[in-house]
Amino acid sequence: MDTNNGAEKLIAGILEEARADAAAIEWKSTEDISALKRKLEADKEALRAEFTEKAARQRELAIATAKTNAELTGRKRLLVRKRALIDEAYSKAHKRIVSLEGAERAALLKRLLERECEGGETVCPAEKDFDAVCALIESGAVPGVKAGEADPSITDGFVLKGANYVKNCSFDALMEEVRQLTSAKVAELLFN
Repeated sequence: MDTNNGAEKLIAGILEEARADAAAIEWKSTEDISALKRKLEADKEALRAEFTEKAARQRELAIATAKTNAELTGRKRLLVRKRALIDEAYSKAHKRIVSLEGAERAALLKRLLERECEGGETVCPAEKDFDAVCALIESGAVPGVKAGEADPSITDGFVLKGANYVKNCSFDALMEEVRQLTSAKVAELLFN
């Protein structure tokens, strides 16, 4: 009987030790689970903070990009409007010049001939200005030049043909020259 009692004590001791080990493992597991929960919560908060910061940066970047794009679009539209106003100013000036008639037109043609002719050239007027240019040349108002045939490639003004050059002095060509020389100044006067 004594052996049986000894075996029971041994089994009871082993069971007691196993229960203690199980309790220790359970306690350790509970601690590990709590630590893991705390770490997961901290990681979750860190990720939330990181994504919140990234979202804020993306929002600021999107706003800055939209603002820059809006400013660029506004500048482009303003530039288009300014160019349209400049084009309109030159268009009106061109229409005014080509609409000149009589003495005003003859005076303009005379000034152009005096300015452009060096002597020895042949002047080929536009059909519209043929009679006025020929009359100026015949009157001696522009010495040293001779009248040529009408030039069908231009509608106003004349073409000068020298020994080594041909110069288009049509009103269209002269307006383009004036535009190239004055467009910066016109823009400054209109918009500053």
